Formats: sequence, structure tokens, C-alpha cells
Amino acid sequence: MSKSLSILCFGNSLTAGFYDFGLNYHPYAWKLEDRLTGAFPDHTIKVDVDGLPGDLVNCPPGRYLSRLEQKCAANSYDWVIMLGGTNDLGYMYPADRIFAALKEAWTMAIKSGANVLALTVPECGVKQRRVDSTRAELNSQILSYVADSFYALDIHKEVPYHSAEKDFKEKMWDDGVHMTPDGYDLVGEVVANHLIQLLS
Repeated sequence: MSKSLSILCFGNSLTAGFYDFGLNYHPYAWKLEDRLTGAFPDHTIKVDVDGLPGDLVNCPPGRYLSRLEQKCAANSYDWVIMLGGTNDLGYMYPADRIFAALKEAWTMAIKSGANVLALTVPECGVKQRRVDSTRAELNSQILSYVADSFYALDIHKEVPYHSAEKDFKEKMWDDGVHMTPDGYDLVGEVVANHLIQLLS
């Protein structure tokens, strides 16, 4: 009997794989699905992507939670991989408020029967002390959160911007916020490595 594994990659433009000013998309989910299919050949693997560019985790004005509710009500996922907060940082929301909104979304996904893998918020081209310190605070809250069926992964560390060598930056980053297809593939690799470990 074939086993099944269903995954939702949920978030904003970074989950959608936005690049070329939104003319093209290359979600990290493609690489993730490719790696999972290779790692678990006896499984039927389904990876859905729901990334809405510009959405905020703070609802209202964002629609992050309501979108997630609709998705989890319509499908039964084993895992929801969640990334959010970049746009909220841009709107200068404090870390506690972004974290509270993320936590609400994680809790909802877990209640639907899924495991949650929360990703930290990656860097961006803007170097601004307030944004950087809020992001650092938010990421440390994400990484230190503990709940049943909840896991966190630090992609901030894996896809650097400011500390990166010039070649890496040019290859992985499209603009100051979004990645290139190579950058999204790197995120997919990092997520896949972590998920394969958890599933094994």
C-alpha cells in the first residue's frame, strides 16, 4: 500500500517564489517536492503552494489567517510549512505583535491535524537598525517557541544577504527582498533536509 504525504507551503511572496518583479514565479516547494519524492519513493507526495504577495500576518489588515483557515478546511495536510512576517516588518509592526499573529496561525494549523514547520524571516537588502533588531527578536521568538507538533527552522542563517559573498548574493538574490530561482531552490533544499530528518 502506498503511503501519502501532503504538505502545504504557506506564506507571502517568498513562498510564492516571486522574482523578476512578479513576472515569474519559482516556489521553493518545487525543489522540496523533488527532494521528498527522491527520499520517499514509496510515498505519494502532494505539495500545495499558497503564497500571496504583499499579505500581512497581522489580520486585519492581512488575510493570512483566513486564507490558512480556508486551505486547512478544504484539505487534510500532514505538514504546513509557514513563512511570514517580512511585509509586517516593512510596516514597522513590533516583533511581539507579528509573533502573536504567527502563533495564532500555527495553532490553527495544528488544530486542523497538521504538523507545523515555521521558517524564520530572511534578511533583506534594507539595512535599518529598527527593522534588523525587530527581525532578530521575532526570529528568536520563532526558534524558541515550544508546542506539540510544532517545529522551527532557521532559514535566515542559511540564506544570508549582508554577510554573503558577492557571487552568492548575485546568484541567490533577485532584488533586496526576493530571491532568484537558485535562491528559492536553496530554501527548498534546506527545508527538505530538515523535513526528511524529521520524517525519518
